[in-house]
Amino acid sequence: MPDYTRWLNASTNSGEDDLFAGLYTELKKIAGGRMALERQGGTLDATALVHEAWLRLQKSAPEKWRDRKQFFAAAAEAMRRILVESARRRLAAKRGAGEDAVPLDGLDLPSPVADERLLGIHEVLDQLALEDELKAHIVKLRFFGGMNHDEIAALLEISEKTVRRHWSLAKIWLYRAMKKED
Repeated sequence: MPDYTRWLNASTNSGEDDLFAGLYTELKKIAGGRMALERQGGTLDATALVHEAWLRLQKSAPEKWRDRKQFFAAAAEAMRRILVESARRRLAAKRGAGEDAVPLDGLDLPSPVADERLLGIHEVLDQLALEDELKAHIVKLRFFGGMNHDEIAALLEISEKTVRRHWSLAKIWLYRAMKKED
């Protein structure tokens, strides 16, 4: 893996365009995986998600990135927040955004299940982080970062078996927590 932290921490990036290109490619792959799960036809696509996440990372970046693990964790969190904000805006618009309700008797309209599910996961994920930070981190990287078990294991420097075990337990915990909220 190229040393992205060297590029991120460099005062100038001259002569290191290949590192930036690699970093951008990895972020785009993560965003593409996540956007494949989103509804089509929205204003947000993988490129826009990466660019928005990049802008947020630049605003909130530490003085020095410790390693790629810290950077990709921050990128996954930025993407999570962007997707949640987008889902909230769509739900608000679908609910009239403050306009008077108009009865639609007899119409069969699809419900915004995907957006509500995303917001539900977002809310209970913060609860999970209080109980088990590693499981919450794995969920963020898997669900919002679009990473697979191998990538998460390499990033967190733990075994793939451990990632799979924590992922399975986290899914059960999240399912139960979301059922309680219904």
